[in-house]
Amino acid sequence: MKETHQRTLVRMITYRLTAWLFTIFWTWLFTGDVAKSTGFATILHILLSVDYYFHERIWLRIKWGMAK
Repeated sequence: MKETHQRTLVRMITYRLTAWLFTIFWTWLFTGDVAKSTGFATILHILLSVDYYFHERIWLRIKWGMAK
């Protein structure tokens, strides 16, 4: 069974959404500024989303550790 690009994207979006909210919350606790926390979290998670997508697609090509 192969994972489609669409499935990888949906998994990435749902993971990043929860991680984004988590980052906003913790950054806000340290800075006390919701706007700065949101801006920081948004930029960070856009970059991390691109990284995650390519990481997942590369690992789908690696057969090591897969059971037959």
